Amino acid sequence: MAVTDTNTNLSTNKPTAAQSVGIFLRGLLARQEAAVLIPFIVLTLFFYLRNAAMLSPLTVTSILRTMALPGLIGMGMVMLMISGEIDLSTASVMSLTAVFASVLMRDAGMSFLVASICALVVAIVVGLVNALLTVKIGVHAVLTTLGVGFAVRGISYMFSNGLPIYPLPPEVTEFGSLRPLGVSSAFTLMLIVMVVVQLILNRTRWGAMIFATGSNKLAAQTSGINTNLVKTLCFVATSFLAGCSGLLYMSQLPMPAGDPIIGRNLELDIIAGVILGGVSFFGGRGSAVGTLFGVMLMQIVRTGMVVARFDPYLQVPVLGILMILAASVDVIRHRRRER
Repeated sequence: MAVTDTNTNLSTNKPTAAQSVGIFLRGLLARQEAAVLIPFIVLTLFFYLRNAAMLSPLTVTSILRTMALPGLIGMGMVMLMISGEIDLSTASVMSLTAVFASVLMRDAGMSFLVASICALVVAIVVGLVNALLTVKIGVHAVLTTLGVGFAVRGISYMFSNGLPIYPLPPEVTEFGSLRPLGVSSAFTLMLIVMVVVQLILNRTRWGAMIFATGSNKLAAQTSGINTNLVKTLCFVATSFLAGCSGLLYMSQLPMPAGDPIIGRNLELDIIAGVILGGVSFFGGRGSAVGTLFGVMLMQIVRTGMVVARFDPYLQVPVLGILMILAASVDVIRHRRRER
């Protein structure tokens, strides 16, 4: 009789098929990648039903090419924001590296490789300046990087006198025309960096240190983590990837040139894509895969509204609404975790 009662209790406690599906779906939706993947799929299908050209090879290639540079910088930004900081100077760093490399090639006769290395060193210096002002002196990252961004953009205009710098060596055009995997070199590099960053965040001690720094800085310091070093290296990585993006952008122009307007207003697209990808403004949460989908979602909306023949002026408010929704969800999740 006791055995029968036990079997009855076990069968009663066993979840039904519907309950199992519900548990699975709740667990799936709790993952930040799924939170952005669902609207990604829904909006893609919506635009496709409006116009089948949405998924044509030409449109897909255009989306991948357009998202590559914001996505590349976003891979640095995801680490920086997980650590609890932010960088609004990335678009200006793109401009400075492109202009500086162009000046070195045209006026100093340097090769594209040497000029690019020198320009990337400059990008790293900008990252160190951001870290010094934010981490060491204590100025808020928004104010620091916004001010540095204005200064860096101004230096770009000074170097170039406000005009594109050309002609550049043929090797610049050759580099920009590379098509590994059948897509632009920028997209290929972005995918490689995304895989590396995801592995760093999920599989290494350094990734654990980044999450710990953003989740609870005091607790991280108590456990022996040098949080200042963590944030400094994240600032440097973000600026370095912004510099790489500036060089890639320059090389892929119809007539490669160091144009000071390169990257103008792109920092907002980068931040929006990262936020849509599930990275928390409060630090301590995020992933490279989610950021990839967030940046891609931005381009899906931009391209889809054109392909579906919506008013082009609706793009900005629609993207703004999506970002507000993502930020609101982030705040709600943060409050629940604090309870």
